[in-house]
Amino acid sequence: MFGANRAVFFIFVTVVLDISGLMIIFPIMPDILRLVGKLTISDAAVWGGILYASYALMQFLFSPIIGNLSDAFGRRPVILAALVLMALDYLILGFASVLWIFVIGRMVGGIAGGTVPTAFAYLADKSTSENKAKNFGLVGAAFGVGFVLGPFMGGILGEIDFRLPFFSSAGISFLTFLLCFFYLPESLDTAKRRKFRFRDLNPFASLRKAFLFRDLRIMFLCFFIISLAHWVYPAIWSFWSKEVFNWGPGLIGVSLACYGLGVAFVQGFVIRMRFVNHLGPKKVVVFSLVIGAIALTGFGFANAAWMVFALIPIAVMSELMNPTLDSFVSNQVSDTKQGLLQGILSSINAITSVISPLMMTLLFKLGTIYEGNLYIPGVPFLFAAMLLLAIIYPLFKSMKSLEKDPELREKLI
Repeated sequence: MFGANRAVFFIFVTVVLDISGLMIIFPIMPDILRLVGKLTISDAAVWGGILYASYALMQFLFSPIIGNLSDAFGRRPVILAALVLMALDYLILGFASVLWIFVIGRMVGGIAGGTVPTAFAYLADKSTSENKAKNFGLVGAAFGVGFVLGPFMGGILGEIDFRLPFFSSAGISFLTFLLCFFYLPESLDTAKRRKFRFRDLNPFASLRKAFLFRDLRIMFLCFFIISLAHWVYPAIWSFWSKEVFNWGPGLIGVSLACYGLGVAFVQGFVIRMRFVNHLGPKKVVVFSLVIGAIALTGFGFANAAWMVFALIPIAVMSELMNPTLDSFVSNQVSDTKQGLLQGILSSINAITSVISPLMMTLLFKLGTIYEGNLYIPGVPFLFAAMLLLAIIYPLFKSMKSLEKDPELREKLI
């Protein structure tokens, strides 16, 4: 039993270090891209969007391959290989002197981005039916810790040297590799492994299956729009705060860490409160959409740093939406289709993580290249707010329709 607990602990540490290494570079991206490319902040933002999209695209395309490899050859070698690739990625970024090398580095990082889903698979192997939910919750907690720790460390290190966070991330990835190499045992028994199947490598397969759920198509479309809107934060936050408030890496990192703490508080504590359960999923979702639109509008027009920190507690309340919607949709689908449903939702998130950064950074550029009344650097936030407001009615109507038909759960394919 001790061995199982030790393995769970090291998976927790692996995910914390992995997410920290990814988030540590966010606060310094505006400065490093401007320095290397000799760019304006708006052009640097566009390149930032290209980098985020490159990472997400490779992750989307290679996730099925990584999943198949872990099923065929075990979780441990996949995790170790991913960590080595991540360390290589950060070293490439740390030494990069031209912009196209940044793109290659991010593509390498995206290919290696299978650590977290493989960690989930590892925990599934090691967990019993009684403690599986608890162990999966640890991964969520580890993600939250990394989201707070990474930007905070990146902000501090970035104030010393713009390239230091990259090298620190490389060191973190290599440290994680050493911990896993010496202390992480294999979780998948040889007898339970399956052959590598090429037919499972199509990353669009799950997305195509969304059309099988006839009565959930509107819901899936709303998921797509919500995800498009929410990617505005990682896509432009660093560039927007640099442009509007001239923040350095330190303040950018602190602000991101504050947002991460708020998300952890909302999803770990607020969502469990009794009054949230009494409201019911429809009201919680509508509240989240409205409060999210208000916060995004506030960021769009913010012209003082104190306004950002005042808006963060409001913005994080919108994080009630995703777990509430996930739970609601899951309850509409039979137990035999839960894996298919989660695959569809993951594919939607993956597609939007490619599209949204490109869209939002282009909007940011358009909002900053003109002077006078046309200078609106917060236009991506305003666009995201409109997206959330636009889906309130169709999403509410769809949820209401699904709740009215208690037999629909069995009718859904």
